[in-house]
Amino acid sequence: MAMPSKRRGKAVEMVFVYLTLALACAIVLYPLLWVIACSFRVSSGLISSSLIPSNPTTENYRYIFTDPNVNFLRWFLNTIKVSALSSVVALAITTPAAYAFSRMRFAGRRHILIGFMISQMFPSFIAIVALYTLLGWIGLIDSHLGLILLYAGGAVPFSIWLLKGYFDSVPKAMEESAMIDGATKFQAFTRVLLPLARPILYVVGLINFIGPYAEYILAQSVITSGSRWTVAMGMRSLTMSSQFATDWPVFSATSVLTAIPIVIVFLSAEKYIVSGLTQGAVK
Repeated sequence: MAMPSKRRGKAVEMVFVYLTLALACAIVLYPLLWVIACSFRVSSGLISSSLIPSNPTTENYRYIFTDPNVNFLRWFLNTIKVSALSSVVALAITTPAAYAFSRMRFAGRRHILIGFMISQMFPSFIAIVALYTLLGWIGLIDSHLGLILLYAGGAVPFSIWLLKGYFDSVPKAMEESAMIDGATKFQAFTRVLLPLARPILYVVGLINFIGPYAEYILAQSVITSGSRWTVAMGMRSLTMSSQFATDWPVFSATSVLTAIPIVIVFLSAEKYIVSGLTQGAVK
């Protein structure tokens, strides 16, 4: 008699789990579907009685690429440039640093790690005045280089902690075996550890790419020339295109086009993301 009751309880538990997942998917997907539907509407309003547009049109997408006041391609290329370079710079800095924190013991190691953790409790924009002043001293206001340095520097603490957690999970014996065979410590790091750490490098690189990709406050503070705008700054200008109303369909179409590269990157690197997060961050 206990077995049917146990199976019934397990079935009820599974039904509850699936209902919870379905509700979570609905909460996440409904706003996305609404934005996609809005991008095909004719009217300039965001609110509609139906999720499916009555007279769908691609005019909003055509407007993005043809209107002289909407330089979407320039915004997009600027965003890719800033995001990719800041991600590469952050990886180049944090990978050897995380290796040092994982494998070496030196004075102040624990305090530095704690300092990195504490720094993550505060949003970067609270230091925006100091950062702007610093960029002014070195002449990098209104430049992509200045913005890249800010993004890369802001990514250092989180990236080091994530990479260090993964490096800690790799046995030291693997590097020691390579060094017994004649490899130097640098060769053991580059030829043994880095290939094994490829999943976490993908994860950290992707996180450091997505952050600048959608960031607005720092970009708005540093960049002043319209030719150097990122997508976030350009989309903000679309909300101020009219004195009385915002053209939400055009804004939605820009949002959809902006999100497509991120979706493609996530789908193509899915296996690396899952293995990198489960093996490194959990430990």
